[in-house]
Amino acid sequence: MNFFASHWGSIDGEDVMIYSITTEGGLEVSVSNLGAAMVAMRLLNDENETLNLAYGLLRPSDYLKADYYPGVIVGRYANRIANAKFTIGAEEFELSANEGKNILHGGKIGFSHRVWETVMFEEHNGVCMLEFYLKSPHGDQGFPGNVEVWVIYQITDDNQVSISYRAVTDRPTHLNLTTHGYFNLSGFETDVLDHMLRIDADHYLPVNSELIPTGEIREVNGSPFDFRRFKAVGADIDLVGTCYDHCYVLNNPTIDNPSVALYNPKTHIGLTIYTTQPGIQLYTPMNRPNVANPMIKLPEKGNWAVCMEPQHFPNSPNEGRFPSTLLLPGQEYDHTTILSVTVGGVDE
Repeated sequence: MNFFASHWGSIDGEDVMIYSITTEGGLEVSVSNLGAAMVAMRLLNDENETLNLAYGLLRPSDYLKADYYPGVIVGRYANRIANAKFTIGAEEFELSANEGKNILHGGKIGFSHRVWETVMFEEHNGVCMLEFYLKSPHGDQGFPGNVEVWVIYQITDDNQVSISYRAVTDRPTHLNLTTHGYFNLSGFETDVLDHMLRIDADHYLPVNSELIPTGEIREVNGSPFDFRRFKAVGADIDLVGTCYDHCYVLNNPTIDNPSVALYNPKTHIGLTIYTTQPGIQLYTPMNRPNVANPMIKLPEKGNWAVCMEPQHFPNSPNEGRFPSTLLLPGQEYDHTTILSVTVGGVDE
């Protein structure tokens, strides 16, 4: 395993770094302390070609302009909270609305737009560890409590990328963290409609016109949302509109059970996701990035990526039927997601 750090730029006087790790299995992962983002994931395929499987940007300043959160850690609250407010006890908290009247991915200046402190970058016994730390003060984007967050990447020679999240608070608050990777297992040379997808979920969350869950937990059976067996991403996409943007209720979310598997039958590259989070957001964007990366040429048309974001359910602070996202003093927020990259198949 090879790994090194390099200076990428600066934002408001803070150094922005790139940390590059190359495994014995031919996977190269680049991570930045800006947004604790995974900037690139490149793989040497079985035809000895290097494909970039995850979308990233060229410059730190691009990440501050981008409105689509490429590869970053989003928080304090991943996904949407209706009307940008919630109530804890008798106190109502108004949040930083940034999608109409709602809040998306933490508000106008969420965790994705912060320069995190690098705590550790080292290798032990074939595992490269990279740890970031961020302190979010009380009132940050309207959220209560001083919250401390740690994100730990662990990258192994068998091409697994583990992302662990830990956090504590000094007063009750809501917290929901995820990584917002954009994946295309063709190296972005074609759209993702031919990618084969499996999601271990019997239920999903229907949404309204603002993409806020209605509160119903609906069975996928007999619907275009059924990915319990491998199915092409594009097989039923015309029945849901132009793209998927829905949260699935995972059946058995543990790091020992593959919750999601994505496979490209042309490149023979697979991506399997294990997670301890109760849900996963499936998003297959059609809209082109408002900030482009000339190093990654997107397909001329079609859904250009698959985002699979392990997380708690959207709008949980306002929906009593969903698992709670309330974090109390003395508790620890603790979740892990593992991305496993393979050539020739997917993890079973």
